[in-house]
Amino acid sequence: MAGPIMRRLAAPLLASLTLVLALPAPPTPAQEPAAVRLTLVSQTPWCSTKNPVLSIRVRAENLGDRPIEDLSLGVTLFGPVFTRTDYESSLRSDPASGVIAAETLPQAGSLAPGETRELSVDLDLSTVGGLSSTGSLVYPLKIDLRSGFVSLAAIRTPVIFLVRRPLFPLNLTWTFVLDAPIELGPDGVFRSTALERSVSPGGRLAAEVGALATLVARSPATPVDVVVSPMLLTQLSRMRNGYTVIDGGTEREVGEGEGGAAAAASVLSALERIAGSPSVELSALPFSSPSLPALAASGLGRDLDVQLERGRAAVQTLLGHPPVAGVLRPPGSDLDQASLSALPALGVHLLLLDADTVPPPAQQLGFAPPPIATLPAGEVQVDAVVSDPSVAALLDTVAAEGDAALGAQSVLGELAQIWLERPSVERGIALVVPGSLAVPPGFYTRFVRGIAGAPWLRTRSATTLASLAPTFQLPLPGALAPTTAGAFPTGYVEALKQARRLVGIYRSMIVGDPAPADRLDTLLLMAESGQFVSDLLHGQAFISAARSQVGAVFAALRPPAGQVITLTSSAGNGIPVRIANANPEPLRIVVRLVSNHLRTTPQSSLVVPANVTQTVSFNVRLNTTGRFPVDVQIVSPSGRVVSETTLIVRSTAFNRIALVITIGAALLALLVWARRFLPRRTC
Repeated sequence: MAGPIMRRLAAPLLASLTLVLALPAPPTPAQEPAAVRLTLVSQTPWCSTKNPVLSIRVRAENLGDRPIEDLSLGVTLFGPVFTRTDYESSLRSDPASGVIAAETLPQAGSLAPGETRELSVDLDLSTVGGLSSTGSLVYPLKIDLRSGFVSLAAIRTPVIFLVRRPLFPLNLTWTFVLDAPIELGPDGVFRSTALERSVSPGGRLAAEVGALATLVARSPATPVDVVVSPMLLTQLSRMRNGYTVIDGGTEREVGEGEGGAAAAASVLSALERIAGSPSVELSALPFSSPSLPALAASGLGRDLDVQLERGRAAVQTLLGHPPVAGVLRPPGSDLDQASLSALPALGVHLLLLDADTVPPPAQQLGFAPPPIATLPAGEVQVDAVVSDPSVAALLDTVAAEGDAALGAQSVLGELAQIWLERPSVERGIALVVPGSLAVPPGFYTRFVRGIAGAPWLRTRSATTLASLAPTFQLPLPGALAPTTAGAFPTGYVEALKQARRLVGIYRSMIVGDPAPADRLDTLLLMAESGQFVSDLLHGQAFISAARSQVGAVFAALRPPAGQVITLTSSAGNGIPVRIANANPEPLRIVVRLVSNHLRTTPQSSLVVPANVTQTVSFNVRLNTTGRFPVDVQIVSPSGRVVSETTLIVRSTAFNRIALVITIGAALLALLVWARRFLPRRTC
């Protein structure tokens, strides 16, 4: 395309051209307009009096079954918008501010069915007379693809034009939540390829992490908050070393350094670089991303402390850098008053929340609300950095419409419009990019680059903004929105608690490294994940796996059943008991004999080596003779019976009292018999 366009148009000519553009297309009774998809490929994020050229590239794709002829691009620049409401409306329809410049640009050739073409436009804004020369403003722009007089598709994008460098940039804290559902099963097999696709080149997580890694490398002085899921790191670590995944109903093996394993290693490496940047404020989600209201409602609120501690420890171990203390992003931004009141005692003093968690009150003139809210948490208050609702709504729109470049530019325009509400006043704003946001992967690079370079934005970490905000924008007293989070059923909770008691018994028996019990506790913490509130079957699998593994340990530690032992004395005789430990680890136990036929309950503490059968001998005192059962119990050091069997004792020892009675009876019988030989008295 030759030379800049958008020459200054005289008012009559402009009015005539606008009228022509508004005329309906000539009727085509036999055909409907062709189906075309028009997307924004790239756009100059902002222009200024020093750099007035706006470069735009769009992609047109013919979705129909016939070629499109007589192509042209319509370019229409509207007058500035002065409120956020008008700005947001301009992204959907023509604004009321009127057209200040318009041009139709013929395009050579046609667009065949299924064909995709990229078309470029260069606009020299210094030639447009309707732009303000005194103030920075946002101007709506519409670009539509036409065939003859018929508009086939259009995109609407903001043009940000800066007249002078901002004196009071908008203080912005931006938070990226890096999270993913638990795809790893308790057997170590990934249930689907979702995470594999997400971390592979072109995937959502790969794009988001890549954009952040580029940011900290190229703009190391740009603060940014990054919240990381410990379960995401755990799953990536497992993938990096090679893994098994269920793909299309069958298991597929991926070796270390191959495919998804290599992609996971690349993402982990990038995350380590991000975490190590001095400009990144790193925080950790609770270990398994539980819903805090669901924990409280299910009677599992006491586990929150463990979830927080394990989450921070996992992030530090896997990334090599400690998360900042006291900052918490509740998983899914789910929070209720019960869980909020528990947080100060756990050291939490700053929350990172979505807009709908703490709805802001209406603001004067419809301005953006302050980014900091204070929430009552029992006898104290907790500060919360709350995402701006209008920016959050735009992010949702980006996810729904799927145009990465247009979405990034729209959010950038929204932030410019918020700044322009009061450009000479120190203000702040927050935005959160949640882990569940399904935006196109290409969004992140454009979004991060635009935010980091925008002259009207001054990025701050969340803790810095929270500390500075009272000096220029008083925090608002906030109130939590009603939560819709559910709770685990009673049976699920009871099964989890029973499994946890079994793991505690096993832990008390371990002699050396407690890692085996830690792994079982990890399974039970994973069962508390918020995703399992609505997916009980997969959550129950983690509980069952923990119970099964503890049960296998107990089953491999047993005395022999049916053993018969003969004793020949009532005291001082030993009952030998053989204890077999078929586990690959030594265990500390107590062996106890229980029977009403024994005068005491003898027991012995010992450590049974791994894969060994050991004999323990008990000296017992008997109450009776003959044949009777004796229960052999294997007891944990915590006092719980973990295994039990019965052996038979046969005693041939003489009882002294019975012996005296027997001898007395024999003597009496002898005397009766001897009387036959005594002389009888005769009359």
